[in-house]
Amino acid sequence: MRGNKRALPLIVFAILVLAGICFLAPFAWMLSTSLKPLNETMSLPPRWLPSHIQWHNYPDAIAAMGYFWRYTWNTLFLCLMTVLGTVTSSALAAYGFSRIDWKGRDKVFLILLATMMIPFPVIMVPIYSLFKTLGWIGTTRPLWLPSLFAGAFNVFLLRQFFMTLPRDMSEAARIDGCNGFQIFLRIILPLSQPAPLVVALFPFMATLND
Repeated sequence: MRGNKRALPLIVFAILVLAGICFLAPFAWMLSTSLKPLNETMSLPPRWLPSHIQWHNYPDAIAAMGYFWRYTWNTLFLCLMTVLGTVTSSALAAYGFSRIDWKGRDKVFLILLATMMIPFPVIMVPIYSLFKTLGWIGTTRPLWLPSLFAGAFNVFLLRQFFMTLPRDMSEAARIDGCNGFQIFLRIILPLSQPAPLVVALFPFMATLND
């Protein structure tokens, strides 16, 4: 029995290694193809390794794009701004809904959740009209400024996580002289790092794919 128990982790590890190799195979093929001469990229049967490595393929591709570095800057800028805007606005809103008691809080939160049922095509034209009125068409502002207005799903996710934290810590910090914003920065956020990271991952992947 002990031998079987010891062998089980090794079997699981071997399966995970094989699965990892399968998932890495497309990336290895992409890397190999990027270094091949042009006539070998579509050859049959396929060549797994290039006959001679073409390192100049990368600078040639960047030169052919023309505005590659501008594209890269735009992508990095939009990813950074959307992540910062989403995490900041969602965390502040979630903190207000979870740790601060105010009249009508739960009703307002239900209204916020109800906005998740509105299909995007319904509000697409009004949003475009708003951006046109503001003179933002043709700029990057419509791509990152809306992230400063917290989305319902992100607020819900962070609120549920914040509510699991003991209130005693917040009260102890308040007794020590911290105000609400200091409690948010020094107590709530450090104790809930996984949740903001998840909220940051969603807009980052969406913006990068765009």
